[in-house]
Amino acid sequence: MNSYPSDLLPIIKSYCASKNKKKHIQPPPLPDEAVIANLLDISYHASFETDEGRRPGFRLILYSPSDFEKDKRKEDEENRFRVILLEKERNLNVAEVIRLAPAAELTRFLMCIKIEQNKNEPPSLFIWALLDMGENWWKFVHHETSMGMPPPNFLTISSTGPGEISISAQGDIFASLQGGRITLPTSNALWEGPLSVFLSKAQEQLYKDITIRLGEKKYDPDGHDDDYPMRFYSFFLERILFCTRLRNHGGTIICVPDYLSIDDTRLTDRLNIKYPCIYDNAWELLVSSLVNDRKYFDLHFPLWDAKIPFTQELYQKIHLLGSERDELKEVMGDVAETIASLTSVDGAVLINDHFKVLGFGAEVIAHSPSLSEVQLVSEDDKSVPLSVESFGTRHRSAFRFCSSYEDSVAFVVSQDGGVKAVKREGKNVLLWPNINAGSMGI
Repeated sequence: MNSYPSDLLPIIKSYCASKNKKKHIQPPPLPDEAVIANLLDISYHASFETDEGRRPGFRLILYSPSDFEKDKRKEDEENRFRVILLEKERNLNVAEVIRLAPAAELTRFLMCIKIEQNKNEPPSLFIWALLDMGENWWKFVHHETSMGMPPPNFLTISSTGPGEISISAQGDIFASLQGGRITLPTSNALWEGPLSVFLSKAQEQLYKDITIRLGEKKYDPDGHDDDYPMRFYSFFLERILFCTRLRNHGGTIICVPDYLSIDDTRLTDRLNIKYPCIYDNAWELLVSSLVNDRKYFDLHFPLWDAKIPFTQELYQKIHLLGSERDELKEVMGDVAETIASLTSVDGAVLINDHFKVLGFGAEVIAHSPSLSEVQLVSEDDKSVPLSVESFGTRHRSAFRFCSSYEDSVAFVVSQDGGVKAVKREGKNVLLWPNINAGSMGI
């Protein structure tokens, strides 16, 4: 059963109502249903259009001139947002969105929409400005920088591909419509539950390798951020998925434990790997980067708080560590891009949980005759059975592999930008429909 933009309306209202009950989280202001329905309809139809053969993505935000002026007047948000003010407002319609989209590149711009209410007439929608966020938010959600400023807390609709729209506010996604199906974000999938359990062994090994390198028992002896290495591991995995997502062709990454070698029958009986290989650069980079972070901040914070005297030797040390830190982060981005690029070849990329690439162009030859359905997992951990026949070849291959080998995880990136995760748990194959890689409203 296909879903349509209007089916998102009750989800948006329910989401905002749930935020009203939380003390420190404010929902975005919502206009009349007719206005939201119009926004959804225009965004959905614009997602299918092209401009001179290009299919640009876009983001629309229901952000009026008065909202912008209020933000400007807040002392703590001075110069936070910049706008390109259009001398002449434009009617919000499909054609105008497509004309502006190439200039309003979605990694840094949002098209600002205002509502004009006329007596006895339906409300009119106009594009009055382009909101320039810079690229720090985009880089932040891709773990390319440690800080980022989220968009304003107003209803935002984004599209990165045909028939795909996501609804968010201040970077927090409510729901997405992809391929005629509404999916709710399962943003905690990598951080808790079966996927997290699978990744935990490698995370623990990373922590151990780092502390050995540092010659200490704990990464952060003060205990304030001792779990950062484990989080850093998941950030790097997300970064690989982000890079795959941005290539706009889709792809599958199968992850298996580090103890499996390329010629292990548990792999050769299930996969026909067209291009076996060894690309083993990520793990050492992760260890070196985290060791560098610890050494850098061990000097930085005491200097910042004036707890130690500033000397030429100290300056030289922190300068060298800072330069090394920048270089390591750049190389890590290159490695993530390299792994993602291998998904351009037909077939799956096979990696282990230490991010060693074992091969690409892999065809799943495993059979799972009893596999007729998968369990779709939602944010509240409830599951709904879905027939495997309702999915394409790429997804069915991932289902078969994970069904036949429980100690594995598959990540399937659709051409429309959705990122799904697959893992067998007991007798069931679980599917997380949107693990929110490239999340936060983008």
